[in-house]
Amino acid sequence: MINITIFKTYGEIKGFEISGHSDYSEAGSDIVCSAVSSIANSTVVGLCEVLCIQASVRIDEDKGYLKCTVPKVVEDKNKKCVQTLLFTMQRSLEYIQKDYKKYVKLEVKNEI
Repeated sequence: MINITIFKTYGEIKGFEISGHSDYSEAGSDIVCSAVSSIANSTVVGLCEVLCIQASVRIDEDKGYLKCTVPKVVEDKNKKCVQTLLFTMQRSLEYIQKDYKKYVKLEVKNEI
């Protein structure tokens, strides 16, 4: 199962963590893993390369692990773009979870 955790503080997404494999199909043809990976990696590219945010990113491809944390301070000009990108990722992953409940579990943790 793919486990996804989205971390929020005061309603803003501060990061996400994804681990595991869906085992929906064999490696190389697993559409669930592919969809989740594509969304997560696109989000990281958007944050780091498009918006030039100094996000902390840890990846272990063998274990199917990715963790991305947004810095505590984001310039005002980028704040809305960062949240739009992260919320779009969350909604997209929720749609995958809805269609593949046995393979994907998404949890939102509200931290203060």
